[in-house]
Amino acid sequence: MIMALAFGEENGSVVGTVLRVVVGLIGALTIYVIGAAMLRKFKVPPPEEPDQEALREVDVEFRCTICGTTVVRSSGARSAGRRW
Repeated sequence: MIMALAFGEENGSVVGTVLRVVVGLIGALTIYVIGAAMLRKFKVPPPEEPDQEALREVDVEFRCTICGTTVVRSSGARSAGRRW
């Protein structure tokens, strides 16, 4: 009733429509900014390739016990730790 007195009967619906549009634009901008920030986190450079001299030849076979997929590893890092 107060809005009807201040803006008139026909202007009240226009103000409501403008208010909905403004709230919608603010919501859309918020979703865009949050989405852009999330996508920016995926922009991570891949690790650098290892030095070929630091690799040694190995012949290791891994087999998945569930599906049977086989992966053969043909090179590994030279380290004094674990030996295959």
